[in-house]
Amino acid sequence: MSVPQVLVVVPAHDEERVIARCVRSLLAADGVRVRVVVVANGCSDATAQRVRDLDDPRVTLVDLPTGGKANAVRAGLAHASHDDDVVAVVDADVVLDDAALPGLACALAGASPLISAPALALDLSACSWGVRRYYAAWLHEPHVRSGDIGARGVYAVNRAGLPRLADLPDVIADDGWARAVFAPHERVVSPGTSTVRPPRTLRAQVRRRARIIAGGHELARVLPVERRPAARPDAPPRRPPRTLRSRLADDGLVGTAVWYAVELPARAIDRRHRRRGSATPWGRDATTR
Repeated sequence: MSVPQVLVVVPAHDEERVIARCVRSLLAADGVRVRVVVVANGCSDATAQRVRDLDDPRVTLVDLPTGGKANAVRAGLAHASHDDDVVAVVDADVVLDDAALPGLACALAGASPLISAPALALDLSACSWGVRRYYAAWLHEPHVRSGDIGARGVYAVNRAGLPRLADLPDVIADDGWARAVFAPHERVVSPGTSTVRPPRTLRAQVRRRARIIAGGHELARVLPVERRPAARPDAPPRRPPRTLRSRLADDGLVGTAVWYAVELPARAIDRRHRRRGSATPWGRDATTR
């Protein structure tokens, strides 16, 4: 039985502090042959040099002069070959455990198009008390409880699924777009974990949440109607939003207050930008670097 080959695309914008850690976690995977393409885009720091310093023949550096995650993803996907059984896109600030890439290869070993992501692990060790309370409440959100493959900092497709990513537009949430072009029955949670480090402060979490809200509005504009998840014939029933009563029951008074202390300002930021006709600025969270 042949060993699966996995191509991992890592878009990186000013990630000098974390890029080596991310790439090393990918190269440590057993049971698969790994190729990593790091796409440095619009960097003003030493991201590209950190990649060169790894000096590993399995790692390719693409250095783009201008920033933009979607463009970086497209540049990385251009390196896919017929030898790649799996193509993954991994954020530079996440760390995959040793089982994640083999798990993706196993989950995606099918002839029909599939998309997959490993389980999510949150590293809250450096986060403030408020951020920890926020994420305790976030874990009760319906879309999180459903076990969908979003918010993992990684997604991967098999060879049959790769053409679905060919039309990736310039969107904030490339992972949301990728997930949306696969039907619910084509999405698989794979073995292994992806460790994500949330923002350390509530202020930074508000900015992150505003970007996520903006990304959702953008997807609603650019996705063709027939590709929107709710329009699919096999789409599960739409999950109703949590009520104040259910939040109080699940999260308590303090947890609910912290949730709204993030959610309300984030929505206000998004409304302000949309009212002005300007995009909510997209960027990485500096508190975790």
